[in-house]
Parts: sequence; C-alpha cells; structure tokens
Amino acid sequence: MRTKQRSDTQVVCGRRALLDELGISEGTRRAAPERTGYGCGCPECVATQWNTQRLEHWICGRLTAAGADEAEVDARIGDIPVDIYWRRGDRRCVVEVHSGPLDITAARAHRKRLQAAGIDDVLWVCPQGYWVPLVPAVGIADFAPAAADYRIDQGILAAGETGFAAPTRASWELRDFLEGWVTGEMHWGHADLTTGGWAEVGTWERHTAAQAAMIEHQRRELRDQRVELAVSRQTVRDKQKLVTRLHHRIDRAGVNADAEAITLAGVRSELVAQQRLALGLRATIGRMDRTINQWQWLTCCAMLLVITVMAGAMVTR
Repeated sequence: MRTKQRSDTQVVCGRRALLDELGISEGTRRAAPERTGYGCGCPECVATQWNTQRLEHWICGRLTAAGADEAEVDARIGDIPVDIYWRRGDRRCVVEVHSGPLDITAARAHRKRLQAAGIDDVLWVCPQGYWVPLVPAVGIADFAPAAADYRIDQGILAAGETGFAAPTRASWELRDFLEGWVTGEMHWGHADLTTGGWAEVGTWERHTAAQAAMIEHQRRELRDQRVELAVSRQTVRDKQKLVTRLHHRIDRAGVNADAEAITLAGVRSELVAQQRLALGLRATIGRMDRTINQWQWLTCCAMLLVITVMAGAMVTR
C-alpha cells in the first residue's frame, strides 16, 4: 500500500508508460534525468507525489492537533511499511494515502496483516470510486486543493428518514473527520452485507435501532407466517383425512356397484330369457288362433251343408 517508491536509478515514467499502453500517449517514453527521491522525475509525477506527501504530512499534523499522542509519516509496523501511523493511549491506527484506484483484494489483505500486527483501525484516503464503500476509505476529489482545504465527497454515512445509515451527499471537511476519528466519534461499519462507510456514533446508534426494529418486525412476520403455516398444515392434514375417507367410500361404492352390476346382469339375462319365452308363447298362440279360425270356418261350412241337405230332404217329401 505504499504510494512512493524511492530509487536512485533512471526509470521510465510509469504514468506515461500506462498511457502508451492504453493508446492515449502524451508523447514518447523518456527516462527521468536524475532521481529526486520519487519513483519518477517527470514534472507531472513529481507534482503528484508532492501532493501526496503534502497530504500525508498535513494528515499527520491534524491527527496530532486532534489529540493523538503520537503520529509518524512513513512508519513501519513490524515489517509492514505504512504511510501514517498514529497512537492515542492503547489505540493504534494507520492511515494509507493512495492517489490512484484501490485494489480491493490487496487492501483487505493489507488490513488483515495490520490487524494481526496489533493495529486497531486502518483508513484509506483515496480518490472517489466504487472501491470506497468496500473498504474503510474516504474518497476525496482533489489532492491539491487551495489552502489545504481537503474535502470528503464519498465514504461518509448519515441516518436517513428510516434511521438506516446511507451515503450522504453532503461534503465533509477532512480535518473534521480526522478529529472525530481520533476522539472516537467516527467509526467505520457495514451499512449492508457488502458495503459500509464512516459515520458518527449517533448515526450508528440510530442505524442499530432501525436494524433492531426491522429484525423485530421480521421476527413477528416470521412468527405469524409460522402460525399460518401451522394452520395451513393442519388444514391440509384435515383435507387429507377427508380425501382418504372419500377414497374409502368410493372404493366401497365401487364394490357395491360391481355387485349391483353383477345382479343387474343376472336380471337382464333372466329378462332376455323371459322375453324369448314370451315370444315363443306369442308364436304358439298365433298358430292356435289361426287353427281355431280354420276350424270355425270348417264347422260353419259343415253346418251349412247339413242344413242344405235337411232342407232338400224336406222339400223332396
């Protein structure tokens, strides 16, 4: 996390090399004439490094003025180099000034190493960007303001209408933030699962109260949902019992229907047999009717014949 690399050899300007690789070169690469204590000797890089150095010493002075017992630029914590180290009582903290984008993975690893070495808190002072809410950092817009009027435009949280801590649009003076940090009024914390920021103790208290209220509300909703789930499960069990009874009834009705179907089939067979018998009897009766009619005609003819014979005999006499 060092922002300066001291060397006494001639090196190519890293900023110009990066611009060349991006295809937006400001000119041909050239070597710096002689080392002046910075990583590059070109005017632009020297100015940038000087602004960073000035900011580091300015922060060191503000920490001392705010009540730090000890503040040192370019210190070492064990074998770990840091930009600014300060101490107040038993509290030990570090400030890392970074003039470019932060590597989130490297920043978190650096913070873990410092915490393992006994550092209580680490602050990154860096440009604005997506990385600011992901680490304990504040984003400043200008590293070379007039009259050292450094202002924080990203990284500060304030309590909203609901009480939850959220990024504020208001700009903070870096000196006020450092004073609050040294006195213990400013702390970094997570506003949600992945992002966080710096806020006053009162803001974190309201945020914690809002979170507690939300958790209690969610607990009540969860309890109500559990009750509804239990009622729903009981209703489902009752419905399942009713469906089981209905299935049993349907099975019994099916058995009875099968028996009735067998009985009906037998009745239908008997009815068919009776119908066949009735048809046979009707045929027999029809034949007998025809026979009786024939015999009646024969009888009538015979009687007429007898009468005729008797009438002829009487006439003959």
